Amino acid sequence: MNSSLRSSISRALIYLVLSAGAVVMAFPFYWMLATSVKSPQEAQQAAPIWFPERIKPANWQVAARLGAEGGSRWWGGFMPGRTVVMHIAAGRADGKVRARIPRPPAAFSDPRSEATRIDIERVEDGWQVALTNTGQETFATIPLVVWIPKEAGEFRAELPPDAVRSQGDYWRLEWVNASPGVFGYVFHNYREAWHAAPFSRYFFVSFFTAGMQVLGGLLFATMAAFAFARIRFPGREAVFLLFVATMMIPGEVLLIPNYILLAKLHWLDTFYALIVPWLASVFGIFLLRQFFLSLPQDLFDAARIDGASYWSMLWRIAFPLAVPGLITYGIFAFLGAYNALLWPLIVTQSPEMRTIQVGLQAFIGEAGSDYGQLMAASTMAVLPIILGYFFAQKYFIQGIARSGIK
Repeated sequence: MNSSLRSSISRALIYLVLSAGAVVMAFPFYWMLATSVKSPQEAQQAAPIWFPERIKPANWQVAARLGAEGGSRWWGGFMPGRTVVMHIAAGRADGKVRARIPRPPAAFSDPRSEATRIDIERVEDGWQVALTNTGQETFATIPLVVWIPKEAGEFRAELPPDAVRSQGDYWRLEWVNASPGVFGYVFHNYREAWHAAPFSRYFFVSFFTAGMQVLGGLLFATMAAFAFARIRFPGREAVFLLFVATMMIPGEVLLIPNYILLAKLHWLDTFYALIVPWLASVFGIFLLRQFFLSLPQDLFDAARIDGASYWSMLWRIAFPLAVPGLITYGIFAFLGAYNALLWPLIVTQSPEMRTIQVGLQAFIGEAGSDYGQLMAASTMAVLPIILGYFFAQKYFIQGIARSGIK
């Protein structure tokens, strides 16, 4: 075996191992995305469902037709005077089919139920369920429940139901939206999750607190790192070692003292509590110090000869050359602030001060978890981080490579 063949085989094995590792690492993300488009029944199945019904292109065509009949081919809806027809095929068109628009629990009335006329027609291969909006109001969604007699044998609805349950002598078929449209069908959980809690406020609080922590942290960490890297003063190394040693203190140890301090300052349930305790970052100081040490000393010597002060050297020489390191620290600081859960949970009480991570608890209750909407909300929470990394990955890699961190 010649060297060229051995090299090709080795390269192929390396690519195979790396590809397998990439698949393993990407699997949790795929499972989150797949669960975010599952119906409640699919999400709670014991056996894993790898390809939910809502991501199958064949169902998109049916969802588009039903949506167009109700109001919009893309987002569906149920406009006044519109009729949506659902076809259900069965082995034998025997027995009586029943259908109704379900009402919310404990609701005395529901405009969708009261304004919708339901007509069931027996056809050659099954039944057609027609829904007509007789009112003057447009509905974003129109749920539907149909009971199929078990004596009819096997059945197949043109749009797969979101849940199928056995109820006496009938099969109970449930749709969360009988007129979904393509996007309304695929992204139903995302739309419901967005309206289930004030996520616009949650995103604002998360981005505002994370942004202020990044800006304040960059300011303080840059000045401290430059002092430790380029300004000689007595005890510099000892002070820096003392700073680095504080990184070994678990964050949980500081929770109670910080909480007591904020309570005495009357800062609880305010932006001050979310931002101020995290403006100074020892990790940021260490990272940027390593970056400043990698810059040529000749630049600073020439600046001193020209009469530049330390302040001028920081902002005119070091700061422009340290952009990759600053972006690297900014990414770490943003991720830490954006993903924080324990601290915002402790220092905030009102819904207006909740971050996106705390807001995800809206889908977890005593009655159980709505995993589809929870994963949809989690996907929306993760998406800004993924997009931000793709835009900043060049500077992130440069910053890590030049900072000396292994």
